Amino acid sequence: MSNQTFHDLFPAFPGIDRDWEATKQRLMAFTPAQRVAAMRAGELSYRELAYWTAARPDEVPRTCTGQGGPGEFEWIAAFTPEIAETNNSADPASRQLRLTTSRKR
Repeated sequence: MSNQTFHDLFPAFPGIDRDWEATKQRLMAFTPAQRVAAMRAGELSYRELAYWTAARPDEVPRTCTGQGGPGEFEWIAAFTPEIAETNNSADPASRQLRLTTSRKR
């Protein structure tokens, strides 16, 4: 019997990222309100935000961009020039308030 691992024998085969799997489980263990709070506090990575948006798109707050439709996801809209120009205040709380109050309900 060989001492080689599966990864040694097949290095191009994608492995399981156990850290990422644990991160996804931790994120989904939050309540929807906790996920929103973590997003607004800047505690979620881009990868976590993208995963949450794909897994539960109805939970992710949206903001009205003036283009019609349901609006853009808040975490994406915060980095678009049109939204950023209107929210360039130094006070993060007022920026958040403008984003959340412009959300379509």
